[in-house]
Amino acid sequence: MFPAKLLFRITRASAVLSGIAILLMMLAGAADVIGTNLDVIGLRSQPIPATFEFMGAMMVVTVFLAVSFAQHGRRHIRVELLVRRMPPFWQKAADVLQFALGAMVFGMIARFAWAAAIHGFNVGEYATGIINFPLWPARFVMAFGVTLMTIQCLFDIAGVFSDRFNTRAAGSGDSLDNTDDAEDED
Repeated sequence: MFPAKLLFRITRASAVLSGIAILLMMLAGAADVIGTNLDVIGLRSQPIPATFEFMGAMMVVTVFLAVSFAQHGRRHIRVELLVRRMPPFWQKAADVLQFALGAMVFGMIARFAWAAAIHGFNVGEYATGIINFPLWPARFVMAFGVTLMTIQCLFDIAGVFSDRFNTRAAGSGDSLDNTDDAEDED
C-alpha cells in the first residue's frame, strides 16, 4: 500500500496548499478593495499594485492543486444512473474507461503545461505593470497539478484491480478525506 499512501499524502498536501491559496486570494482581494475605497473615510485611495495578476496566479494554484484530491475522493461530476444498474464486471470496465480517458486528457494537458512552464521560465515571462509580476511559477504549479491528476487517474485504474494502488483505501481514516459517502455504501 506504500505507493498509494505516498500519492495520497502528496495529493492531500496539494489540496492544503490550494486552500491556503484561497485564503491568500481573500486577503489580497479584501486589502485591494479597502485600499481602493479609503476615500470614503477621507484618506487617499490607492489599489494594491499587481493584485489582479496575483489573483490570477492564485486561481491557477487553487484549481490545479486541488483537482487530484477531488479525483481521489471521486468528487468530480459523474453520472451513475446507468453504471449502478450494470453488473459488477461492467461497472469496473466503466471505471477503467473513465480513469483511462481522464489520464489521457490530463496527460496531454500535462505535456503542454510542462513545455509552457519551461518556456516561460527560460524567457522570464511576466505580466507588465507597476510591478512586473512573474507568470512562470503559476505555469509550473499548473504542470505539477495536472501531472498529479494524471498519476491519480493511473493509480485509480490500477486500484480497480489491486488494493496496493487504491489511494482511497490508503487515505481512509484521515481527517481531510471524507470519501465515505452514503452513495458508496450501495
